[in-house]
Amino acid sequence: MASAINNTGVRADCDSHGGGGEEVVTIVHGNYGLTCELHVEISHIYTIEGDFNISVTAFTARSEEITSVKSWTMLNVRTAIDDVSLLVESVVAVRHNVTVSASVSPRSQFVKYYWTVSSFDFMHSGVNSSLILSAVTDIPELWLVLTGVGDYLIEVTVTNEISEANDSVIMAAVVPVSGLSLSCDSDKSFATNATFECLATVEEGTDVRFAWNVGGGVLAHITTSTSNSTSTATVTNPAIGWYNTTVTASNHLSATSAWTMVNIAENVFRLSALATEPVLVGQPVSITACCALGSNLMLEFDFGSGNHQLVLDQKSRAVTAVHVYRLPGIYVVTVSAQNNVSMAVTRVTVRVLENVADVGLKTISALVAGRHSVFMAAFNGNLLHLIYVCLKISYFLSVNGLMLLVE
Repeated sequence: MASAINNTGVRADCDSHGGGGEEVVTIVHGNYGLTCELHVEISHIYTIEGDFNISVTAFTARSEEITSVKSWTMLNVRTAIDDVSLLVESVVAVRHNVTVSASVSPRSQFVKYYWTVSSFDFMHSGVNSSLILSAVTDIPELWLVLTGVGDYLIEVTVTNEISEANDSVIMAAVVPVSGLSLSCDSDKSFATNATFECLATVEEGTDVRFAWNVGGGVLAHITTSTSNSTSTATVTNPAIGWYNTTVTASNHLSATSAWTMVNIAENVFRLSALATEPVLVGQPVSITACCALGSNLMLEFDFGSGNHQLVLDQKSRAVTAVHVYRLPGIYVVTVSAQNNVSMAVTRVTVRVLENVADVGLKTISALVAGRHSVFMAAFNGNLLHLIYVCLKISYFLSVNGLMLLVE
């Protein structure tokens, strides 16, 4: 709606048309009296933004002569900004492209965006910040790459000719978790109820957290070193079987997992032993022990009358201990293999015989042809074992004048 008011107080009205067009006000002859000035005011509501050219033309008609005067001005119509919100991930990766977006309400196309990015440190005595970037854009986006780990304060002020709004957000830049490795001591086989350590290490990552899953095992203790990005889990498995030990390393940006299979067995090192027996009293007996699995193994041979501790040869996977028994008998030798994690035990039997030097033989009954003869063999020692004595009987037979040896 347009209206015109002259200096006499007379108002004339006419319809308006949307965001533009022509407004015509007719000044009837004689309604302005005898003054030399005519003031005309026009009101209009614009429903869209833009830059509009407003012009006015005044016509006068006297007799047959028409006189006109024209003037114009520019009018900037803008939407008033009520609010702006920053849209960005709360955690981003360092040395990666980051896009920060601003959402303006209500929307306006005639605005400028004034951005600032500051490093943001929470201190015990307060907050310390330093400006690292300042930029002005015509679009609601800011592209940046953060090269350092830490917290950043991002602020934006959106303005046009009639309004202003601002918003801020704190964003954390971290290093993603990568290069996760997992190992359980130096072996993957352990004895039941053995306590062993599993070590997880990441090559990169900021504020890494570790989560362990040891299957049917029991987590006795967990220690985490933030500076070295490592975590150590102390594990005990009470039952025989294969167990899947899994660790997950994560931070606010990413996560990765690693796993390994752990074998809990009775004979964890596959220990076996073999003795060179039987032996005579005073002669060395050799016992060779073999371990198919395990590392850093110490083997102990318990002969009953003496112990021997030997280090397992890693190439041959075997070691031999030698011992001398001074008395005859049956001996049980215990062989144990252990490292700093597990232990395995096996046993082997050694027969030690008395040394027999002389055997004496004499008849108990008379030697009669066709009858059984009884002989007695005498040994110069007490034998604890059953010894089979074979008597070789030889005699001469005369046949037709020839002497034949019969055995």
